[in-house]
Amino acid sequence: MKTYFECIPCIINQAIITLELCGSSRDLRKKVISSLLKKLINIDYNLSPSENTDIAYELISKYTGIKDPYLVMKKEHNKTALNLYPELDKILSTSKDRLYMAAKIAISGNIIDMGISSNHDGQMDFNQILKNIMELPLAIDDFGGFLVKLNNAKNILYMADNAGEIVFDKIFISELAASGKNITVSVKSGPIINDANIEDALQAGVDKIAKIVETGHSKIGNPTGHMSAGFAKIFKSADIIICKGQGNFETLDSIEAPVYFLLKAKCKCVAEALGVNYLDIVFAESKNFTENNCH
Repeated sequence: MKTYFECIPCIINQAIITLELCGSSRDLRKKVISSLLKKLINIDYNLSPSENTDIAYELISKYTGIKDPYLVMKKEHNKTALNLYPELDKILSTSKDRLYMAAKIAISGNIIDMGISSNHDGQMDFNQILKNIMELPLAIDDFGGFLVKLNNAKNILYMADNAGEIVFDKIFISELAASGKNITVSVKSGPIINDANIEDALQAGVDKIAKIVETGHSKIGNPTGHMSAGFAKIFKSADIIICKGQGNFETLDSIEAPVYFLLKAKCKCVAEALGVNYLDIVFAESKNFTENNCH
């Protein structure tokens, strides 16, 4: 997915809110935003919004010295989601189609995204999130095709998105592992917004049901040029790749690979690129996408 003009104010707003979270002085905030504005003049609009948003977080880290401004929030989201896990498991146990319900539960966790400005108050009503999403139909539902591929698949790569959300993912990962598949779950090698790191995966207990690997970078999404050699090998050898969240969609939407995107379209440009309405949820195979101009 390419960057559009509508992405620019979002990048700036994310920087402002993150600087506030860092407790930065007004003078420092002005300095960072001034530097960011200068860099945004010459950005490459052919790159994904995620890659151009990385510019803002790199500047914030450079000027504030704070590498992980969302650390406390991530731990809180993991703890809250884990407290909800028994309820998630109960919903799963009463479902007539466990795997499909597990996938919807995983998608429901995708609202936990500090890269979206409306979420920055840090207060997540997880019960309401689950209720709302479970009542919504999938705007793109390629689950049937996924099942066909799953029958012949041995190695599945599950690319996690956010902390907290990874607890919701655990439900789906558990069901996939129970079917006898080899599951590898990827997390970021360093902090970026509230994306899941190895510590979050361990806190969620994902290591008990799947192998955990790091991507080799701390970028938003998963731009292929930044993957480590080891992770790139895992990516290329996977029979199915499950990608959670907008960042993964933005950076991998055009890649030729057996990818399925599970996300909520929390951005109008992403919704446009998916061909769905704003705030729709999808379980979408990558081959179905055609990029549209967000204008």
